[in-house]
Amino acid sequence: MPENSTPEHDDPIEPQDPIERDETRDDRRLSRSLRATVIRAVEEARRRGASLVEAEHLLLALAAAKGTSAQRALAASGLDHAGIEAALRAERDASLRAAGVEPVPEERLTAAPRIARPRWGASARDALVRAHNIAGRGHGRDRDGRTAEADLLAGILTIELGTVPRAIAIAGIDRATLLAAVLRPAA
Repeated sequence: MPENSTPEHDDPIEPQDPIERDETRDDRRLSRSLRATVIRAVEEARRRGASLVEAEHLLLALAAAKGTSAQRALAASGLDHAGIEAALRAERDASLRAAGVEPVPEERLTAAPRIARPRWGASARDALVRAHNIAGRGHGRDRDGRTAEADLLAGILTIELGTVPRAIAIAGIDRATLLAAVLRPAA
């Protein structure tokens, strides 16, 4: 059994590249069904020069996952990848203005490329725990056809405070309505 395996998780993610390993062990406990989403979220964080993978990066990754139920639910509410990016920019600008700081134009913002893998931030951890709890309450794939991605989106949408809820509100999206659409059993 590889050293990264745990008996209670028979299909862990096992990053092979030491740079890809996160000492928090979160990667190794995720099911393979979320592997692509997690990889996309890490790339979203890297692309933005972020030192932490947060819920916003998971949300962007879900929006980029073409053909998934999570991506379709987001797109149906007007939150495709570009829409989420715009909402996040608007949230950043509004937060800066609330703090008395005039936002810098987007074209002037640049980030140095990250070499090391971003670590897991609090909001991403919270979203993943919430997704696990949602799936564990009998709302998971075995019962109603929802996928791990839909459970992750539901986990993100149930977070009350932070960047993502503020960005969704600024975009004019009703989180409760979107959450209900995500949790609705697949037909």
